[in-house]
Amino acid sequence: MNIVLISKQFSDGEAISEYIKTIAEYLVDQGQEVCVVSFDDGSYYSIDDRVDVLRAPLDFEGDNLYNWSMMMNNELKEQVMQNIGDEVDIIHANDWTTVPGGVALSKKLEKSLMTTFHSTENERGFEGEHAEIISELEWQGVYESDHVLTTKEDTKNSVLFDLDAPDEKVDVVDPFSDEWPKRVLNKYRELLKQEEKIET
Repeated sequence: MNIVLISKQFSDGEAISEYIKTIAEYLVDQGQEVCVVSFDDGSYYSIDDRVDVLRAPLDFEGDNLYNWSMMMNNELKEQVMQNIGDEVDIIHANDWTTVPGGVALSKKLEKSLMTTFHSTENERGFEGEHAEIISELEWQGVYESDHVLTTKEDTKNSVLFDLDAPDEKVDVVDPFSDEWPKRVLNKYRELLKQEEKIET
């Protein structure tokens, strides 16, 4: 199995990066192939040598996080297409900042998409001029994903009630619980089995 984990950034100590790093290192221990794709902000990261890391530079600065994220997603998609292409089995996006890239890759490569929401715009207070469109992106991520993970119950409730996700599509994977990366791998395997059923 070849899994691509997409994140806005990848650096030691940052919460989403540590979530991704833990998944990636568990997966390679289980004999899977893993590639982490993120923006290259020059920050330091450490990870098992068996995990491929692609970091995309972005020479443009958006005037806000939303505009910057849209530009960044194009670079992340390009990194995946140039370096991995259709060898991908599962695409795993994290939060709204990588939803556009994850969805586009899933459609182009016809591969399963999983998205983890670490929080939602509703939880964050729905502030800022782009709050509504960010929430719409989150809704798109839920709609287009084959499965959705959240890192806590409150976020799951927001995904269910604010983003209209069906209950069977969402699972909580608490990164402070025992053997949580194993649950993520099991979800990947379930998605691949579903793909195989559709193809036969």
